[in-house]
Amino acid sequence: MPETTFNILGTQLRAARMRRGLSQPEIAARLGRNRARISELERDLASNRWGRDRLTLFAEICDALDLIPVLVPRSRVAEVRRLIEETSSEKRQSKQMPSAFDELFVDLGEEDEEDN
Repeated sequence: MPETTFNILGTQLRAARMRRGLSQPEIAARLGRNRARISELERDLASNRWGRDRLTLFAEICDALDLIPVLVPRSRVAEVRRLIEETSSEKRQSKQMPSAFDELFVDLGEEDEEDN
C-alpha cells in the first residue's frame, strides 16, 4: 500500500516528538489532554485511520513541539527531502546544531536564532 499523507504525518509527528526527547504524557500535559489521545493520534495517522478532532489535535501537538507543518506538492517531496538532508548534512559537518526535524517540517524558532 502506498504511503498516504496521514501515514507520513503520523510517522513524522512521532519522530519529531521523540527527537525533542518528549514522551506522550509530557506532550499531553503541555496540551491539557489525555495521554491516550496523543497515542491514538500517532497510531491512527500512521495506520491511515482518522476520525473526529484529528486535525485540531495535530495542530496543537505541532504547536507544543514548536513546529510548523509545510505543505509540499507530492511531486516535489523527494526533491525537498533531498534538499533538507543536504542542508542537515552540511550543518553536521560544520558542527552546527542539526535541525530538530529533518523531514517535512520546518522549525522556524531555530532558524530565527541562527540568523541573529
